[in-house]
Amino acid sequence: MNYRQLGTLYKKEILDVIRDKKTILTMVVLPVLLYPLLFLVIMQIMTLVMEEQETSTYYIAYDNVSEEHREALNDWISGDADELDYILEEVESKDVKADLEAEEIDVYITVNETESQLTYEIHYMYANTSSNTAAGMLKEEIESYSAKVAEDNAREQGLDVDKLLYPVVATMDDQSSNESSMGSMLGGIIPFLLITSIVMGCIYPAIDATAGEKERGTLETLLTLPVGNLELIASKFLSVATIAVVSVLMNVLSMGIVVVYLYSTMTALSDGASELEIGTFIPAILITVVCVVAFSLFISAITMIVCAFAKSFKEANNYVTPISLVVMLTGYVGIIPTIELTSTTALVPVVNICLLIKNLLVFKYDFTLIVLVLLSNIIYAFISVWVLAKIYNSENILFGESLSGIKLFEKRSNIKKGSLPSVQESLLILVVALLLMVYVGGIVSTSVSLPVGLVVQQAFIGVLPILAAIYIKADMKTTFALKLPTVKALFGTIILGVGAICFNLLASSLLSMVFPSDSEALDEGYMQLLDGVSFVPGLLLMALLPAVCEEILFRGYMFTAFRNRLSLPKAIVIVSILFGISHMSMIKLLPTAILGVALAYMIYKSGSILCSSLIHFLNNGFAVWVLFYGSEITFLNDDTMTVPVMVGMAVIALICIPIGVALLGGRKEKKIEEETL
Repeated sequence: MNYRQLGTLYKKEILDVIRDKKTILTMVVLPVLLYPLLFLVIMQIMTLVMEEQETSTYYIAYDNVSEEHREALNDWISGDADELDYILEEVESKDVKADLEAEEIDVYITVNETESQLTYEIHYMYANTSSNTAAGMLKEEIESYSAKVAEDNAREQGLDVDKLLYPVVATMDDQSSNESSMGSMLGGIIPFLLITSIVMGCIYPAIDATAGEKERGTLETLLTLPVGNLELIASKFLSVATIAVVSVLMNVLSMGIVVVYLYSTMTALSDGASELEIGTFIPAILITVVCVVAFSLFISAITMIVCAFAKSFKEANNYVTPISLVVMLTGYVGIIPTIELTSTTALVPVVNICLLIKNLLVFKYDFTLIVLVLLSNIIYAFISVWVLAKIYNSENILFGESLSGIKLFEKRSNIKKGSLPSVQESLLILVVALLLMVYVGGIVSTSVSLPVGLVVQQAFIGVLPILAAIYIKADMKTTFALKLPTVKALFGTIILGVGAICFNLLASSLLSMVFPSDSEALDEGYMQLLDGVSFVPGLLLMALLPAVCEEILFRGYMFTAFRNRLSLPKAIVIVSILFGISHMSMIKLLPTAILGVALAYMIYKSGSILCSSLIHFLNNGFAVWVLFYGSEITFLNDDTMTVPVMVGMAVIALICIPIGVALLGGRKEKKIEEETL
């Protein structure tokens, strides 16, 4: 790399960014001024609302309540014995229901009296804030009045009040330090604000460095300069990343000012708050900054990747909006108390940063998880930069059609017969299928049953690519590899499949040892799915259905699309990774992706989707058989595979995989050519 050229290009990119007032606004003005102002305004509004609720007068009316019961409750409310300062005033009403709806009164009370109990029924309107507030206040008053009456009755009978009415009581003793309490309070909102500011800070520079260059017509000029693509890509990425990192630092500073203000306010209002040691947060802040910087590099690269497909600033803004929404919505994970930072969530982008910051603010320093979060974000950043470099080395992506060229968005009459799916179309179908699986399939699973939900989910995966292929008038035979395999190809597929399945089982067993809790949760999920289902229906549900539907999407529609644009190894790897990700399980991602590589190779060499479907069925079918009958076999009944079994699996894989590859190796690659529209 020519560092002199890199420095010159980097300086040029930074100057271009600084000249953009929008970038300065989102990088400096937004975090430094808006966030503290937002905190202060929210605190002031909450204070005013609470003061208004405590000082406002709320009007109550009685409906067919005796004078005795009215006076008893009114005297209790207006007296000091209740230790409540609510202002509840009785008013007369001829039609309490009409007055309540007209907001002339806030609540009205009726009475239901039996020999042993008197019930004050509070009638209010939840949709009316004043009515809802008054109802809550009145309920507290009546509960305290009830306790007073019960105590008086017990004393009149000469009974021990505490022994009779309060034999068991609970007291609260908070052992958390003031620092932990404040950290817990900030742990939900701070991560969300940080990641939001990172995304906002890098959006405009990323758009300007990619789509902006295209729209201005300067990208072609840059590519013709006597500089390498590596220097060009690095300079653009570093400039966007610099803005993102500066945005992080500015936000940390801004939020620090807010925390100091909160601390000062608490100190003035409470003596206990004076014991708060701000210095205890310094290690948490330093670790947070380091990890968030790595996350900023990742987000910067992702944003540039998305924007690189756009041809104009407006189009790039449309593309990057879903990314920002996904990141911000995921940022709310810090508010969910049941989700914790584990070895699994530490590998999930965005989620890991939010949960890590949440832990650090309450002084949970698990350095293994901290390293996992840091390394995972660094790895994701390197992968994203590598993809970005590939994009800038592809003239087809930089100067070809943008994502708006998806044939699914065109009139069907304008599409030529015999076309093939594009990469963009296949990704769109995958995203839509996954969303429908999660939402529609999830609703069916909870409202009907898990097996029916699984059928619906697989139906989306299998039917959507077929409908898309029909719409774009695709060559169905080529798109979905619809042909019968030769005997040799079928035999080679089975041999390779046995080796791949053994290798897959070996990888799954090793991951189960590393993540035992995740493995147990996965097994429990399968058992719940098969609860009440016999072996044959379970085999059809979990083996045959995925072997058909998933192969149609991944080894059919998507593999054809990626082979048409990329080299064979890249197409196999990318489709296999997407295949693993689609199973939405961290412990299944790697084994599923490994199996996906073997399945893609089979369909490429054999030219038939039947081969990959067969091995897919055998792999899933073996898993179903183990769930039903594995307890009858000693080595399968163990929690993890024994060393001899694992060695045996490795030996079978090492023998079968080369033999299967050799038997399938005779077929020559035929380049898929798509007709131009």
